[in-house]
Amino acid sequence: MTGTVFVGRGADARALALGKLLGEGASGKVYALPARPGHAAKLYHTPDEARKYDAKIDAMLAAPPALPPLEYRGHSYPQIAWPEAKLYDRAGRFVGFLMPEIDFRRSTSLVNLLQKNSRKAEKLSDYYGYRVLVARNLAAVFVELHGAGHQMIDMKPANLRFYPDVCWMAVVDTDGFSVTGPSRRLFGEQVSDEYIAPEAWQKKPAELGIEQDRFALAVIIFQLLNNGVHPFAGKAERAEGNELPTDLQGRIVAGLYPHAIAPPAGIRPSAASIHRSFLRETRALFDRAFLGNGGDRPGAAQWRDHLEQLVDRLEPCPAKPLEHAHFGAGCGFCGHDARVAAVARSRPVRASAPAQPRTVAGPPRRGVTPPRRMPGRPIPYRPPPPRPRQRHRGVRAVAVLLALGAIYLLHPDQWREAGSRLLAPAFAAAVPLSPLSGGQVESAVPGPVLEEPQRLYTEPRAFLIASDRHGLAVATRLGPSGAAPVSDRLGTREIVHADGESVAPDGRQWIRVARIGDAPAGFVERSELVAAPPIPPPAIAINCAAPFGAAAGMLCADARRRAAYDDIEQGFVQGLRVSEGFIRPYLLERRQAWYDRLALCDEASRMARCIADANRDARSDLGLARISADPVPADPLDTVPATGRGAEL
Repeated sequence: MTGTVFVGRGADARALALGKLLGEGASGKVYALPARPGHAAKLYHTPDEARKYDAKIDAMLAAPPALPPLEYRGHSYPQIAWPEAKLYDRAGRFVGFLMPEIDFRRSTSLVNLLQKNSRKAEKLSDYYGYRVLVARNLAAVFVELHGAGHQMIDMKPANLRFYPDVCWMAVVDTDGFSVTGPSRRLFGEQVSDEYIAPEAWQKKPAELGIEQDRFALAVIIFQLLNNGVHPFAGKAERAEGNELPTDLQGRIVAGLYPHAIAPPAGIRPSAASIHRSFLRETRALFDRAFLGNGGDRPGAAQWRDHLEQLVDRLEPCPAKPLEHAHFGAGCGFCGHDARVAAVARSRPVRASAPAQPRTVAGPPRRGVTPPRRMPGRPIPYRPPPPRPRQRHRGVRAVAVLLALGAIYLLHPDQWREAGSRLLAPAFAAAVPLSPLSGGQVESAVPGPVLEEPQRLYTEPRAFLIASDRHGLAVATRLGPSGAAPVSDRLGTREIVHADGESVAPDGRQWIRVARIGDAPAGFVERSELVAAPPIPPPAIAINCAAPFGAAAGMLCADARRRAAYDDIEQGFVQGLRVSEGFIRPYLLERRQAWYDRLALCDEASRMARCIADANRDARSDLGLARISADPVPADPLDTVPATGRGAEL
């Protein structure tokens, strides 16, 4: 292959110089294109290989999925390396195709997200919500792929990539997919054990379709949600005649799914599983995917919608807010850690034998194991002397709180000065310091005292913790500096109030904040906070008498949709009127998010569903209803685009 390829043939051909080699696979090599930044060229190894893919690339060009590159903070993130044009050599022979370049330096294999050790090695977030969001975005990509009539077939974590900084997918090797052509299907040629549906076992890859994708997708989602555990992994119970398959694919074929609501006999769930902390509806979806017949498996759209609800329901665990999270039914990770600790405590401690005199012996006889030399007699364990009980510690704390209340009621003008003097040492004694990595208590010994801000506010100010932190808790510190010890953590979108501020020597502004009704938590950098804007006038945002976009036009043209919109708008307005100061930032943020989602519906291929989903979530935010009553068209081809949700959890 020369250093130049051509887009088009004949007089319209445009030359493209090949750059450095980016990668190589079984069928071809991938090259950079200096003249087309953000694009790459895949060139097949041989002319025979190129002829085999010629018709498939034509079919892929004719029916691309709606997965355009996504933009975030000035960077482009291609979601899928789908062919954009055919490439030819100087003689006009087909040699490969042009595609978006998936940057392997910014993306990583989905395998690296499944296990704690690989997450640590790749420096990936260990927060559970991060994996839930990646699972949602994975399902969203396959909504679009399946909607265009294509299937991946050989779907497994090793064949999928994602961008760690935004949680969006990056799918490669698309010419190996099963593709819908104008007159026939052009099949894939590979499939991998442990991800093959039971009814597909021993079938050729060319015989497989969307049910295979649905099964493999459910397996990967289960692994992302469940500590990397394969859904068919488990321990066979010891019983006479209980000879279960030992390989995962054999258990898939036999239907031995031990994590089901009603699991089969003879096999127990994996010890590392946290499936019991899943919501009932989540477990029911997995049961349908792994135990039902192929036609009843949840599709990608159902998984996407359900996982999106799980993302919104995530609650960080107080024990380890930077790692653990749950869906309101208790922290499965804490339960797993407790079981591991209980097993460790229950193991008997084997006492060492007395030391034996050292002797020189000849080589052991064949078939005889030489005796092991044991260490000397163990030192008996002596517990430390008991610490004196501090009987009056709780009484003193109650007295401090009563004194603060009296100061506030009798002398509100002197509240801030007196409260600051009393709260600082009490806060330091009551809240032990926590390490950044885990959120666990490090010591019960009081740490440094919370510093005073340089300037106190005349009245408390409401703030909202910034929501673009990928779901990680924001650390508060005992002083206005990034080097000050951590005092607490605040969850994203948590509403706080501030009583003062300080400016560090480097010019950064630090705000002293507290949860509503609590003692000051500590200092947070101003960039981590969103100030509560004033309440806007109760005006309807969409004016049907003025020019409007497509989504607004649909609202104005349909009386039922307009009534639903007006109902939600008035709900936000009424909530802002009657709410107290600290809830207003949340309502304002959710109202703006609703407006933004409606604006995005202008570009949606399924506009009515997009509007209905936005209204449903707005109603949920208002507490009016969990399920939207907005009319939705019944066209089965009407699909929601994969609007890359990421960089917000």
